[in-house]
Amino acid sequence: MDKEQILNDIIKQLNVVNKGVFKAEDYSDEKISELNDIKVMLESRRQISAGEQSAIIEELSKMRK
Repeated sequence: MDKEQILNDIIKQLNVVNKGVFKAEDYSDEKISELNDIKVMLESRRQISAGEQSAIIEELSKMRK
């Protein structure tokens, strides 16, 4: 799976409004594994609290180039 698809899945799970903030080209290829880990974690959860959502978005922001 490529970065763009992983990010799209994460954005969908988090119900992100401003999707333009998370562009695949803003993340290095070395981050694919970490992005996929976040995606898998989100898929395993039924619900995500607002605090968890904020923390994940913050972590994604830190991972950008």
